[in-house]
Amino acid sequence: MRVSLNGSDWLFKGFLGEDWVWRDSEKPGTRDVRWWYPAVVPGSVQADLLRLGQIPDPYYEQQSLLSEWVHQRTWIYKKAFQADLSWRGRRVTLHFEGVDYAAQFFLNGEPLGRHEGMYTTVEFEVGHRLRYGEENLLAVVIERAPDEEPQVSKTEYVRTHKARMNYWWDFCPRMVHQGIWDDVYLEVTGPVRAADLWVRPQLAPGFGRADLSVSAALDAADCCLVEAEIEIAHEGAVVARYSSRHALPPGETRLNFAVPVDRPALWWPNGHGPQPLYQATLRLVTADGAVSHSRTVTFGIRQVEAVRNEGAPPDALPYTLVVNGRPIYLNGWNWVPIDALYGVERPAKLERLIGLAVRANVNLLRVWGGGLIEKEPFYDLCDRHGIMVWQEFILSSSGIGNKPSTDPAYVAMMAREAERIIPRRRNHPSLVIWCGGNELMDRGVPLTDAEPVLAALKDAVRRLDPDRHWLPTSPSGPVSNLTVKALDEHPEGLHDVHGPWEHQGLTAQYTLYNRSTAMLHSEFGAEGMANAKAIEATIAPEHRWPATKDNPVYFHRGAWWNNEPLVQEAFGGIGDWVTLSHASQFLQHEALRYALEANRRRQWRCSGSIPWQFNEPFPNAWCTAAVDYYAEPKAGYWAVAGAYAPLAVTARFDSQVWAGRERFAAEVWLAHAGAHPVEGLTLTARVVGAGGRIYWAREQAVQAPASGAAPVLAVEVPLAEIAEPLFFLDLAVSGAAGRVAGNRYLFATGADLRQMLRQPTVRVEVAAGEGGELTLTNRGAVAALCMRLDDGRPLDAPGWAWFSDNHFHLLPGERRTVRVEWSPEAGPERPVVIKGWNTEAIRHG
Repeated sequence: MRVSLNGSDWLFKGFLGEDWVWRDSEKPGTRDVRWWYPAVVPGSVQADLLRLGQIPDPYYEQQSLLSEWVHQRTWIYKKAFQADLSWRGRRVTLHFEGVDYAAQFFLNGEPLGRHEGMYTTVEFEVGHRLRYGEENLLAVVIERAPDEEPQVSKTEYVRTHKARMNYWWDFCPRMVHQGIWDDVYLEVTGPVRAADLWVRPQLAPGFGRADLSVSAALDAADCCLVEAEIEIAHEGAVVARYSSRHALPPGETRLNFAVPVDRPALWWPNGHGPQPLYQATLRLVTADGAVSHSRTVTFGIRQVEAVRNEGAPPDALPYTLVVNGRPIYLNGWNWVPIDALYGVERPAKLERLIGLAVRANVNLLRVWGGGLIEKEPFYDLCDRHGIMVWQEFILSSSGIGNKPSTDPAYVAMMAREAERIIPRRRNHPSLVIWCGGNELMDRGVPLTDAEPVLAALKDAVRRLDPDRHWLPTSPSGPVSNLTVKALDEHPEGLHDVHGPWEHQGLTAQYTLYNRSTAMLHSEFGAEGMANAKAIEATIAPEHRWPATKDNPVYFHRGAWWNNEPLVQEAFGGIGDWVTLSHASQFLQHEALRYALEANRRRQWRCSGSIPWQFNEPFPNAWCTAAVDYYAEPKAGYWAVAGAYAPLAVTARFDSQVWAGRERFAAEVWLAHAGAHPVEGLTLTARVVGAGGRIYWAREQAVQAPASGAAPVLAVEVPLAEIAEPLFFLDLAVSGAAGRVAGNRYLFATGADLRQMLRQPTVRVEVAAGEGGELTLTNRGAVAALCMRLDDGRPLDAPGWAWFSDNHFHLLPGERRTVRVEWSPEAGPERPVVIKGWNTEAIRHG
């Protein structure tokens, strides 16, 4: 039986140093009765203070600076609870799933022990200490947060296994986290309990049978005879059983069972098949017939192998994942904590973010090594939705020096941490890669398994989770970053690479990605300004302009990613923050789209893309995130979703601006994720002016390749024939059932994109259809640029709007239908705001 101690009935108070000791603040009957305030567990100290109004909103303007004192204090959390009389004589274990970072624990004023480490559990046998039928007092003394390194420092200084991001990172101000950040509960059992249960599926050739290796760690209080009953269930039906008897000595005993499952339902990544899940239940029955303990874990049956990329040099690691015998191109995204105050439970926001990833055809999230070993609900959602997880240990580069400490004590600590963390996550079918950390390098060259701490972590993974793929760090290989210089000097050395994170320019962006030879691109991106609603919610009106690094508010909120000079240059001058936001997001959209499409055109020499970054933990004014802090997509989200479409039509070209050139030229490609080719398709390609005039058009039969990409058409038009400053390459693929893929690229005949801001205003009609459909029709004489649909409610309204399509251009006379869905918890008022760069805003609903 599990008894939760979570809730809002905790109390907390802050102390300087050990002031609490001589006040007996942790004890029942203490005279320290003033200034205890209500708290929530799981949670964060700063979130509790914010709820009480004792710190200003750290998400607004520069106000996070005013709460930097919090982590320098000691905080005591305490809770009174009743111990039921029926527990007397049974084993009662107190569990803390996560306390950040070091803490001392007391029950009824008596010390239980001290623990250090936020990713490892704390357990105490407390049955002999409880006051049955009476009130008990649990107190947790959370010590001041350790001093640790911000983003710019030396990695060799790091001595903890704690989230680095909160000490200041380019996308998160200094908000050092403390708190009881995961579940707290009592477990009431008989004399023997299952401390661990691990199901390791091994698929037979042909996948017609799975042999489950079931390993259980039993913890017995005394010598006892126990019957261990294993039951495997799928969709509510029992598919296998096994039982055996064992005489157990006191302490831990590990049991191993082999349980066969015929015709297993295989777990697949998103877009490649279903995600069936199994449950394994272990019941421990003592000689008197009583169930001493029962433990259930969820698992999936699948086989994941890592193989070498096509044409890989002999020194390259394997980067292609083969799932159930099928190579899977990695439609990835980099995941960071969903909030700087990550202890606070935000289940609706977590589900929203995973849902957005699923709808964008994502099949892998890289959990970045400066953030978290996430809590259990994250992996549960990834299991259910087919999102593979690349999990890094929390080690990261630091800019000045990127090599971890070789101090034996530090290496031993990280090994101990790994040995506790790995068993907690290894039942999840979504987990496919363990990685040593982010950007660990020596003089710019990625580290290998020869590095002491990486060798120790690899050893733990090999012993405790041998079926997972291991990577020493990301990037890996002889070259760390994608640059023109690296391509010139060592084109075969780009194995798994990072960067760039900035839009390279209206021509250089395309030059770089057309030349790339990377076999895996596990971190790169482009910057963009925040959504307008996020700016309005977090920056006072008088501070919203200028949106430059010279503005202290903007400098505080993502200075690294403020590319205002590039945006101004690209558009010939912008005089307001709203237009600047739209323009910067357009550039982010175009940069992300082209990078992902270019990588996909090189499949299987390139095995995948993982752009930086999907989400953000703090509402920045400028950021590389494609989804903002409020879980609302920016324009770049839709670029990634389109590039990851199962069947995609893309174009290779040299620039977005064509001044000084004689001919517009592009090469059209088809990319297909399916295991079989698709025939009977028709490609329609057009070069169309913003006014709707067609300058070039072709229609031809095409075939989508099986799990790959191929060129299908060359486009070439004299630029002298294009009599408009803006034009589009419009691509559409149709089959027997209608349109199956499309893409539209915007170009300028001049040297920049200033004409995008000078198009005449057009009228767009909106008509509602069945099932939440909205049909937009352009009644103007020129294209409606960058049409966008937004949830018209305040940011704090419950639930979210989900759009099937967004951020697109409508040609004159063209119509497009977008399906709008709403979360069940959304209220009756469900307005949608539709707006383009050159249209009036329309509020529908």
